[in-house]
Amino acid sequence: MKTPGERAMELPWLAPSLGSLTALVRSHMPSLWTQLRGDPGMVLLSARVLDSLLPLDVALLETTLQHQSCFSIGFVDWNQSGHDVVLRTCFAQAVLASQIADKAGGDGARAWIAGFLAPLGWLGVAAVSPERIGDYLICSKKAGDPSAWQREQWGRDHSGLVGRLCRAWRLPAWLSAIISFLGMPIGTAERLGADRRLFAAVQLAVRLCQERTSSLGLAVGTPSSDLLHELGISAVAAGLLADAAFTVPHPLRTWEPIGQHSLLPELLQLALENRRHNDSAWVDRLQNDVDLLQDALTHQNSEETTRLNALKLSALAEFAAGAGHEINNPLAVISGQAQYVLKQMEWFDVPAEEIEDVGAYLESLRDKITPSLQKIIGQTQRVHQMLTDLMQFARPHPPHLQSVSTRKLIRDAADSQELLAQQRRVQMIVVGPETDELLWADPKQALVALTGLVRNAIEAAPADGWARIRAELKSNRSLEIIVEDNGHGPSAMACEHLFDPFYSGRNAGRGRGLGLPIAWRLARQQGGDVRFDGASGGVTRFVLTLPLADTPIIPAGTGGYHLDDELVRSA
Repeated sequence: MKTPGERAMELPWLAPSLGSLTALVRSHMPSLWTQLRGDPGMVLLSARVLDSLLPLDVALLETTLQHQSCFSIGFVDWNQSGHDVVLRTCFAQAVLASQIADKAGGDGARAWIAGFLAPLGWLGVAAVSPERIGDYLICSKKAGDPSAWQREQWGRDHSGLVGRLCRAWRLPAWLSAIISFLGMPIGTAERLGADRRLFAAVQLAVRLCQERTSSLGLAVGTPSSDLLHELGISAVAAGLLADAAFTVPHPLRTWEPIGQHSLLPELLQLALENRRHNDSAWVDRLQNDVDLLQDALTHQNSEETTRLNALKLSALAEFAAGAGHEINNPLAVISGQAQYVLKQMEWFDVPAEEIEDVGAYLESLRDKITPSLQKIIGQTQRVHQMLTDLMQFARPHPPHLQSVSTRKLIRDAADSQELLAQQRRVQMIVVGPETDELLWADPKQALVALTGLVRNAIEAAPADGWARIRAELKSNRSLEIIVEDNGHGPSAMACEHLFDPFYSGRNAGRGRGLGLPIAWRLARQQGGDVRFDGASGGVTRFVLTLPLADTPIIPAGTGGYHLDDELVRSA
């Protein structure tokens, strides 16, 4: 003799009620779902067509007609004693799951279906053992281990039965991953394919409903506290939603089998043809709209391509002008000094007999040309560094990500620019973070990025002004290192080009205009960013954002590098 679980797995479907099919024939969207969502058979069919491109009513009519040979199978009168408990629990879980999902920013429609069908095994057993469902509910409520009792009575526990019914009834993967793994922790279910937020909403709904009516004995694998934290919902708010869910009236009052009505298939087929006919005009209109959108998209794409090409040429022209200006300056110096050295070589044309002291003569010549040669070397090194910086911007090395101490990064950047601050008579202030957060970054590239911002702040600050470095922890697993100065800030025009290579709104000699672009490029390469946060109240602010490492925080005094709460370096 087959067990209830085995007989449930042989069911081709759960038949919807006559009232639901009548509503399907008569009603139009959007009121249709409200009328059908309390019928287990219609909820199962809706789950299968939810992602269909067809309108819901058309898709449901087509799917129902595909089961025409099964109209006399799988019907349940959900008003019967015991069955009503199962249906009431399904409906309350659906109401609660959809409300939680809406509150947490999830998909309310999918949450309704998953919450309703979470007790899928009970729905199947109720269809094949209608006379025993009341006894099953009593025994399940008394059982110390519901899973063991289910294996004994049904031949399979609820979780195993749900998984097999999902496959037998070809339920979508997103739904199967939720209701089949309901008894697992949220992280495990996510790795098995469940949507994390939707799974958490359904788990919390089931858990809260089980606390109020434990007769189904559904297992939930994640504690309530973890689910509330995951969804950002307070325990009080969740409790109020759960209490209210059991007061929502069920939309269907009577349950009548569909197998007794021989004309029903013809009625459904006629309704389907009418829907298709009525929709044909809308389909034509939608097709015309699609054609218009496609033409507009093609035109827009052409315009965007033209605009992007113009922007590329403009950016390339500005880059070439800036790079040419910066490189021409040292080349002009090299050319002038080389001509000077060449001019001094005319001394070698003096006949040897006219030179009274050859040693003194050569020493004088060396004194004249040595400074020029040193300038030539210095300017060639400047061009080399300029090209090196440009290559670092254009093609930086792949980052070697590792844990980086925030304290050490800030300290090293401040130390590297201390001499410049002294030369420019700028007070440098480092506000040490309370805890040494560990960043996930390339230490060398992060230091280059931060150093570029610090140097920019020092150069922008006036004499006897100040530059400041501080850090702020953000809630999105990132840390902001803020670099400020009391300079005038960039002009409105300069703001548009702050991160363009070789653009510099500063006077000659204030740098090559690559510090900010390189900082931005290196930060973005490792998941961070650099942004200009504006100039207000006499303070100009740039922000370097870097991701945090998934490691514990190092409190002050327990290791790592320590900075005083306010360490001031000044000239």
